[in-house]
Amino acid sequence: MRTRIAHTIEVFEAARKPLFTVLDGISREDLDWQPADGMRGIGKICRHMYRVDVWFLKQLGITPVIHEDAPGPAEEVAARMRTIQEQIIAEVNACESDADLLAERTSPDGERTLRMGATVLHIAQHYLYHLAQITYLRRIRDREWSAPLDEWETATHLIEDRILE
Repeated sequence: MRTRIAHTIEVFEAARKPLFTVLDGISREDLDWQPADGMRGIGKICRHMYRVDVWFLKQLGITPVIHEDAPGPAEEVAARMRTIQEQIIAEVNACESDADLLAERTSPDGERTLRMGATVLHIAQHYLYHLAQITYLRRIRDREWSAPLDEWETATHLIEDRILE
């Protein structure tokens, strides 16, 4: 029988994987392209995702391993995403039991109560929400680019399976 820890990591991994497919081989021009004033393009959405990851870790009382946020080429943005995501995976793996994953934690400001497992699954859903956006934006800029539909399908079916187990 798999633990909730393993399930959480499995869903998180499936949700994060297609993000890197969108960034793979993207030009700096397409990464930095802004579809309209006040709207985020692919690069800004990716930076937003890792900033949210940082925020959630802080809310859980965990010091994030990244602090830098600046525009850059896709490789730099992807590296920051990977770094914070690997920290999230390590934090989940550090749970000694499912009870640790489900334990309530109070944010440093005392305003929120969070659980590691629920927070990581929330982050995974956040990734899939933005995956649709960045995939659409990449296709607008490059109609020949092949969207990561198989990876998205894998993540979707994995989530279905875990919920319905």
